[in-house]
Amino acid sequence: MDQGMYTAASGAIAMEERLSIISNNLANANTTGFKKDGMTFEKFSRMLDTETLYPGQYKNIPVGVMAGQYYIDMSEGSYQKTGNPLDVAIVGEGFFVVNTDNGQRYTRAGSFRMSTEGILTTQKGDIVQGEGGDIALGPGNIEIGSDGTVRLNGNVVDVLQIVHIQDDSLERSSNGLFRVKQGYAPQPLENRVLAQGNIEASNVDPVIEMVGLISTQRAYESFQKVIKSFNDTYGNSITDVGTVS
Repeated sequence: MDQGMYTAASGAIAMEERLSIISNNLANANTTGFKKDGMTFEKFSRMLDTETLYPGQYKNIPVGVMAGQYYIDMSEGSYQKTGNPLDVAIVGEGFFVVNTDNGQRYTRAGSFRMSTEGILTTQKGDIVQGEGGDIALGPGNIEIGSDGTVRLNGNVVDVLQIVHIQDDSLERSSNGLFRVKQGYAPQPLENRVLAQGNIEASNVDPVIEMVGLISTQRAYESFQKVIKSFNDTYGNSITDVGTVS
């Protein structure tokens, strides 16, 4: 396979991976607190051993582009007023802490509910953590202050645990949650601002993602056409070998 085929193939693979990312972003455009994924591209090269032609030398041949670094875009989504006292949005930086079957996880999705046992949980049933642990509620008027203080009928129950996490230390977990990479640790966030009765929407802009989807599909189709052209050329070359006109 020559350089042209390598270039087209590597480009097609990179476009496939980008299509997968964009599709997942679009699928979560209406998911509360969702943070979209992105990827960078880098030039791919291979080293050709030219020892037989130039002893002791190697030739670096550019092949094309390939998927580079994957990242999570942690920019804030828009804020939507719901009026639900158990909905709360973090304005600015910070993450809610929840307990799951797999340990502590982190989320920006503040659409909470009260379990049958009266414990504050996420919509998936993971237990939201306060500075004192699980937050036990009951019937009555629930207030969540801008500093995260939770009150039931005017009495302080607990304070929501809000932490600061470096963007590059986060990785995706299940159910739209995040976990922290090994070697990193979340830190308590003192200057937090919360808004009760609001949720943070996904930071996916469907229009931008659709434009990216269309351009990526076109690029992928172009790479496919190049690969087909090379295959046809090789096929004709093989067929015509030894043919005398």
